[in-house]
Order: sequence, then C-alpha cells, then structure tokens
Amino acid sequence: MTDTTSHPSPIQGAAEWARRLTLCGLLIIAVLLLFRDTLGSLAATWWRSETYAHGFLILPISLYLIWRRRAVLGALKPRVDLRVLPLLALLGFAWLLGNITSVLIVQQFVLVALLPALAWLLLGGQVLRLWAFPLAFLFFAVPFGEALIPTLIHYTAAFTVKALKLSGIPVYWEGNLISLPSGDWSVVAACSGIRYLIASLTTGFLYAYLSYHSLWRRLAFILLSIIFPIVANWLRAYMIVMIGHFSDMKLAVGIDHIIYG
Repeated sequence: MTDTTSHPSPIQGAAEWARRLTLCGLLIIAVLLLFRDTLGSLAATWWRSETYAHGFLILPISLYLIWRRRAVLGALKPRVDLRVLPLLALLGFAWLLGNITSVLIVQQFVLVALLPALAWLLLGGQVLRLWAFPLAFLFFAVPFGEALIPTLIHYTAAFTVKALKLSGIPVYWEGNLISLPSGDWSVVAACSGIRYLIASLTTGFLYAYLSYHSLWRRLAFILLSIIFPIVANWLRAYMIVMIGHFSDMKLAVGIDHIIYG
C-alpha cells in the first residue's frame, strides 16, 4: 500500500512562508504608519539622548536574531491564531488611555508590544515561541528607566558619603549636596549611573541569550549586568570626589570630570 496523504513540498512551504511573512511585514508597516506620532517620539528620544541612542540598533539586532533561526523556521507551519485578538483589543485600549492621559511611555510600550502580537496573529504560537527573545528584545527600544534616577542619585550619594567617612574625610551630606573641607559636590542626574545601567542591561540581555543555554546562567548574568554598573558608578563617584579633594579642587572639577568619569 502507498501513503496517499498529501504533504506540502519544500517549495510550497517556502512560498507559504514568503506570503505570510510579506503579509506580516505589510501589516506591521501599516501599524507603524498608523501610530507614526508614537514612533516619531521614540526616534526623537533616541536622537537627542545619549542614554537611549542604542534604540536605533534594537530593531536591526532583533531582525538579525530572527534571521539566525531561519533554519528552524522551515520545520514549522504558519498558522493564524485568533486567540490574540482580545490582546490586540486590550493593547489598543491601553494606547488610547495613554494618549488621553498624555503618558507617552505607555503609548511607546504598546506600539512595541503590537509587533510580537501581530506576529502571533499571522504566524502562530510556535513561531512566537521560536522568536520569543528577538521579539522581547524590541522592548529595549522604549526609553524607560528615568523614574529610577532619584533613587540612583540617593544611593550614589549615600555610598560616596560612607566611603569618604571610612577614608577618614569629614563630610556633611544634605539631599544631593556633599560638603568636604576642600569644597562642595552635587550629585545630579548625570551622576546617577542610569546611562551605565541601561547600556549594561541591554547588552547583558543580549550576551546572556547568545552565550548561555541554561536559564539560570542567563538570569545570573543579567543580574550581574544590573549590579555591576550600579556599583561601578558608586566607585566612580567616590574616586572623582577623592581626586578633587586631594588636588585642592584643581582636578576632576572641569572637563576632566567627564574624562575621569
């Protein structure tokens, strides 16, 4: 007996993938055009802020990571998954709420979330799982983290004051102001370390994904990528103050402050 079950040929499968991916791409372009003001706000932040300039690289990196899994993709069959429709409706409502309340970051997160949701709708859950990290990595395009700046400033100042006292230097601390016998220092947003933290977290996620297969190793490396820049920034602030103190405020107070930093 012969098996009369119809199986799609590799050529037919490739053609189906080409159609689905083209449709998915066109739909994503349409969504980006529909929400072009939100997309423009993202691009404007990437352009004017050194902290979030890496946003320009997020989409190319995500596309490359998706391309790396193309061999596995051929073994899957694209399927429309209508279960995602309630999620799309919820995302649309969240964007509208963010727009009404002028909360830009909500609109930006929703726009990015729409991309994996559309891939899920047109390509299916199996493809979504295959592309889970590249699609999740897109969220690093959103300029988040500014709310952490006051907390980071406080702990940077607290560590610096503690380290100065342990070094035998008398110090007075009030708010963001640190006073030494040699002069005064102010811990401002640029000293918070948010730039180091965002850059380290982004590259830490990417490196953990590319270098480790164990979930626990990935999580451990990501945790280190959070802790290391915070502690490094504390040490940076302490050493800059020490340089200024021992040079009678002749060093680390001008342009060399940025260089040492």
